[in-house]
Amino acid sequence: MKEIRHLRWIALIALLAIAELQYVWLANSYRLARESLRMKADEVFREASLEEAFHRMSVYKERKFGRKDTLLSMKFEVDTTTSAFQNMPNRWLMSSIHTSLQDYIYTEVHLDVSLPVLDSIYAHMLDSVGIRAEVASCIVDSTGRVLRASVGKDLHREGILKTDSLMLDFDEARFVQGIITNPYWVIARRMTLVLIATVLIIAVAVVCVVWQVRIILRQDKVAKLREDFSYAMIHDMKTPLSSIVMGTRILETGRLDSQPEKRAQYFRILREEGEHLISLTNKVLTLAKLEHRQLRLDKTECLLRPMLEDLAAKYQAKAEKPIRYVWKLDALAVYADEEFLREALSNLIDNAVKYSGSEVEITFASAKRADGSIAVSVRDNGLGIPLKDQAKIFEKYERASAASRSRGGGAPGFGLGLNYVLRIVEAHGGTVKLESIEGEYSEFTLVFPKGTTEGTG
Repeated sequence: MKEIRHLRWIALIALLAIAELQYVWLANSYRLARESLRMKADEVFREASLEEAFHRMSVYKERKFGRKDTLLSMKFEVDTTTSAFQNMPNRWLMSSIHTSLQDYIYTEVHLDVSLPVLDSIYAHMLDSVGIRAEVASCIVDSTGRVLRASVGKDLHREGILKTDSLMLDFDEARFVQGIITNPYWVIARRMTLVLIATVLIIAVAVVCVVWQVRIILRQDKVAKLREDFSYAMIHDMKTPLSSIVMGTRILETGRLDSQPEKRAQYFRILREEGEHLISLTNKVLTLAKLEHRQLRLDKTECLLRPMLEDLAAKYQAKAEKPIRYVWKLDALAVYADEEFLREALSNLIDNAVKYSGSEVEITFASAKRADGSIAVSVRDNGLGIPLKDQAKIFEKYERASAASRSRGGGAPGFGLGLNYVLRIVEAHGGTVKLESIEGEYSEFTLVFPKGTTEGTG
């Protein structure tokens, strides 16, 4: 049991480790995706800002000259001795051109940045590169304070992605900045395959680990069942074997040669114990054949009353407590294999005697149903079967727990009886039904399909 608990803890730790690794991988993937989005957003916003500036120039030319294709010239100087130019000349040059253009339009043309137009251009350019995002823009001062914004939302809240600020004048008094207001959704869409892969990996890992644990637990259960079954079977066989050995030794001494009645009694005991061992062996072999669908049934019309009376007399003779039988046989015959039917009914009677109080009452009933099937039931006034156990009472080796009962002095057995009954009836094409109340009674009903006999009573 300790090993099982350890196994569960190990499986849980393994799942947590897998989840942690997936989380680290997903977090790193998210950071990379966010950084990639931010870099692309910077690049696109720089182009969008220039496009917006050209748009304002077009508006100015149309107002002043009545046409947009009028050429305007502007001149600016470049200081190539700065460290910024030497380190990143292309970026520095584009930044200088942007600042010069923005400063010229603002001071000479007197047109300030149109933030709604900038938003529209920015969103369209992002969409053209496969990024569908909700955007905004704002003008800020050197401290980051928002001077003007295209939307009324809080642009300082968490969960937004801001681009680098672009200078609007060489005094570094005003800057324009782009904002993606829904970066999480954008990143999630860009990481769709990664998220799906992560979920699939975790799901497969969980299924594999749980499956392996279940296999190990099932193997452990089978090992315990085999151990208990072996103990119970040996315990059941030990008594008849001991009786046979003891009886044989007494007969070999010749002490009973002058007592023919007692000698005959010992021979009868040896025969019955031998038959008991053969019955146990046949039961195991029959179940094996049933599992492999190799059992052949010789169905005939079986008379119920003689068969049940014979079994009743047998158990009444060897029982250590009084047994009273109640007969309610409305259907007198059933179409079945007589040998296997007798064994199935014998198992039910044996259980009724074993699991009962000091006085046993067994009711035999049979009836023909509307569909022509025959129902044969065995009801006792015994201990009953708990509701929680009724669903599994017919499982093979279920009463391997009988081994523990045997060790504790309970009724012996090794969990084949009711499974044998179920499989025999199913081999006939019938069903077995159980009705039981713990502490009051148990009733097993065997339903056999309509055969060549009508089962009339």
